[in-house]
Amino acid sequence: RAHCAIELYARAFESQNALDKLEGFASIFGADFYGLAHNTETITLKKQDWVVPDSYPFADTTVVPFMAGKTMNWKLVS
Repeated sequence: RAHCAIELYARAFESQNALDKLEGFASIFGADFYGLAHNTETITLKKQDWVVPDSYPFADTTVVPFMAGKTMNWKLVS
């Protein structure tokens, strides 16, 4: 998955008092536009602070993620 993308979307939608629109944006509208079936799997986001790691190991190196070291206020828990 894209690192912390859904958490950033949740933060953006919350800042606009539009959390009720997040599911459609993230799960439905794109599939409808491209004529694809809706995904039947679900995720759970929790309002919880966490810090994005400074780096992740990858092969024989490390990758620095977007928002490294920053505190996020939404967390993907499942």
